[in-house]
Amino acid sequence: MKALEALMDIDAYILDYMNKKILYVTKGSSLFLGNTLDDIQREGYLYFEKFIHEKDIETRAPCNRKVFEYFYSLPLNKRLNFNGYYTYDLRVRDRRGKMILINQKITILDLTNDGVIRLTLCVISYPTAEKPGNAYLKLNDNSVVWQYIPSIDKFVEVKTQRLTSKAMTILKLASNGKTETEIAEILGISIPTVKYHKKKIFARIGVKNTAEAIQWMNNQKKLVKR
Repeated sequence: MKALEALMDIDAYILDYMNKKILYVTKGSSLFLGNTLDDIQREGYLYFEKFIHEKDIETRAPCNRKVFEYFYSLPLNKRLNFNGYYTYDLRVRDRRGKMILINQKITILDLTNDGVIRLTLCVISYPTAEKPGNAYLKLNDNSVVWQYIPSIDKFVEVKTQRLTSKAMTILKLASNGKTETEIAEILGISIPTVKYHKKKIFARIGVKNTAEAIQWMNNQKKLVKR
């Protein structure tokens, strides 16, 4: 981490799960908030309560539990060779005391010989959406992305690749500000056909309108890009 800090600005920290403490924090991290690393390490996990929105701590808990349940359900050899990360949008307090939305990506750094998580790396970056939540589990050895659905307390596979090329084209045109009339003209189809495709898209990906569909598409670009 120190070597990375010398090369680039990075907002990250390392968690020691075995000793329940924050092992290391980069100097540019949102976690510092003017505190020294000794101060942060002394408080351990309780330090998170100082800067994470209390509602986000509460709503993230069941999602975290599902991530751990999934990981520890894997056979030992798969746990030892696990390659992926867990990402979540949440609100944190910045140095001015203002709540801002950020994204956390967490990946495993080290495991014990019996497959128990010892160290994880968390990298903080821009959020994937405009509201907290949006939890995903990405497996790097394939194209599978799992999204956490709070209403059913489960991770479900994101069907990104199951949209037709025409559906993706319509979404891309809509994200560029094109109206249904303009999309129809560009694709050489009728306006009712555009409406039909959009209705099918909404049903497929579980959104209510074009704005949500565009946000969904942007999220998938960030997650599925390899």
